[in-house]
Amino acid sequence: KMPGIIFKYVTKNMLQFFTGVLFVFVFVIFMGQFTTIFTYAARYGADMVWVMSVMFYMLPDILVLSIPLAFQISILMTLTSLGQSGEVMALRAAGFSFGEIARPLFIFAVFLCVLMFYVSGWLSPQGRHLVEEGKEDIASRISRINIEPKTFIDLGDWNIFAENAAKNGGELYQVYLTRKNDKNVLSTKINAAEGKTTITNTGITLDLFKGQMQRLEALESRKIITAEFDKYSITIPLTQKIGAKRALRASELTTPQLFAAIKNGGLNAKQEQEFPPEPAYRLALALASLVFFFLSCPVAFVTTKKAGRTAGMVFSIVFIFAYLGLLTTGNSIAKNVNFAYLAYWAPLLPVLAGLPAGLYLWRRKLSN
Repeated sequence: KMPGIIFKYVTKNMLQFFTGVLFVFVFVIFMGQFTTIFTYAARYGADMVWVMSVMFYMLPDILVLSIPLAFQISILMTLTSLGQSGEVMALRAAGFSFGEIARPLFIFAVFLCVLMFYVSGWLSPQGRHLVEEGKEDIASRISRINIEPKTFIDLGDWNIFAENAAKNGGELYQVYLTRKNDKNVLSTKINAAEGKTTITNTGITLDLFKGQMQRLEALESRKIITAEFDKYSITIPLTQKIGAKRALRASELTTPQLFAAIKNGGLNAKQEQEFPPEPAYRLALALASLVFFFLSCPVAFVTTKKAGRTAGMVFSIVFIFAYLGLLTTGNSIAKNVNFAYLAYWAPLLPVLAGLPAGLYLWRRKLSN
């Protein structure tokens, strides 16, 4: 039995590497998401409080991906570091097996699996739902408009596009607007050579110059009214009325809610494609730490004797890309292949491939 002091020593080394690598992953993903959210906030006039609250809600989603990757790298860094310092050899000489040396890592891997099962199945969907609700809310309370060239912008009922937009001021060039009616059918199209936006106390006024308008008079009659204009003005209220209730995405529902929605039926075509694979996709992410443990420990012990830490890092990158590649492939198969059972199990492809491979390496390389 491994003495407590050695168990704590291996655990301490692993946690140091894990914490450092996790911080790097979270920071990189966080900053990437922050740029996207900040751009969205600038477009609709949201403040930094809103931005930081949205980023807080996204944190569980970031951890779902960051934790398994950080654990994978920390395993190889820990074992190769112990191997290069001669501590693995000393423990082996003292009669400890490779399995006993790796026991602290296994316990931590199981802990991470349990944690990730909860985060991916409950916290992450709830956070994702709050993010989407926050984005919808801020888009419905327009306080500023920042139109970027060649970018479609949603402004309540209207969708606006400008080929060019002045950086300073509200001047627009080659403007195109569309609007849908209550039945989500395109009802109005407007194009103009120039335009200008003005913020008022009641809303945003959009003045258009030298253009044309097409409006569907009635859906049943399919009559279209066409007119040319020298100037056309639209006032968009600061608070927009949201039309039909937004259909929730699979990523916004907890795992029990997903199963309940699938059982109850009534899903639209997109939901029928997205809902069934989602629980297996989350389970694959939750089990990633355990798969990485069985794959990485044998490789780390073997490469320690030969190429050291560099080879360990190379294998770590290979395992990460292979796992994520199989996960993406399995998820794509589940959504595109018309076979019911695959929809529920295909995302587990990296687990079904990685776990047997890892157990095989343990039996072949670490049986002594």
